[in-house]
Amino acid sequence: MAKTVNKELAKFISDRFNEMMKATELELEVFAAYAKIGYRNFRTYHSRTIRISVETLKKICDAYQITLTDFFNSDQALSINPKVIKHAQEFQIKYVLAKNKLLKDEGDKFVTKPIGSGNKWEREMIKYIVLHTDYFNTSRSIAEMAIDFAKDFEFVLESGRIYELLRKYVGNEIQKIETIRKNKDQTKAKRKIFLYSKLSDNNKRTN
Repeated sequence: MAKTVNKELAKFISDRFNEMMKATELELEVFAAYAKIGYRNFRTYHSRTIRISVETLKKICDAYQITLTDFFNSDQALSINPKVIKHAQEFQIKYVLAKNKLLKDEGDKFVTKPIGSGNKWEREMIKYIVLHTDYFNTSRSIAEMAIDFAKDFEFVLESGRIYELLRKYVGNEIQKIETIRKNKDQTKAKRKIFLYSKLSDNNKRTN
C-alpha cells in the first residue's frame, strides 16, 4: 500500500467520510463493514495514513449511493438517500448484536475451571461456578453446595466459607431466598433454610 502523498486530498476524503458517518450515525467500524471494506484498511484511509484507491473509494460511494462526482464536489454537502440511511442504521444494530454475541461466545468458550489452592483459588472457583456453569439454575442450600462442590468440582469447603464467598454475588448474579423445611411428618421445622439460585436479569441489582 502506498503512503499518502497529497495530504490536502487525503484530508478532504477523510472529512467526507466523517460527513457520511455523521449523516448515517454509523461508527467507523460499521461504516466500513456496510461498504464491505476491511476495517483495518479503512482506518488507514480515514486517518490519512495510506492512500485510498479510486476503486475502493467508488465501492464505498456505491454502498451509500453517492457518485464520485458528488463526493468530490467541494461546493456542496453530501446528500444520502434516507432509505440508505435507514438501511445502514438497521445494519448497524444487527452488526453490533452479532459482534457482542460473538465476543460472549468466545469468552464462554475459553473459560476453564481454575486450578490451584488457597484463598484466591477459592474465590476464582466460586466465580467460575456462579458465572460459567448452570449449577445455580436449581435452588441449592449451602449444605447441598458443600456436598456438590466436593463431588462435582473437587472443591472442598466448609459451609461458613461458602456463605462468605457467595455474599458478593447475592443480589447481582444469584438470589437468596428464605424457606422453611418440613419434617418427615409434614410439620414445619423450626430451623429456617436459605436457598440460593440464579437471578434473572430483571431482578438484578442496579448500581
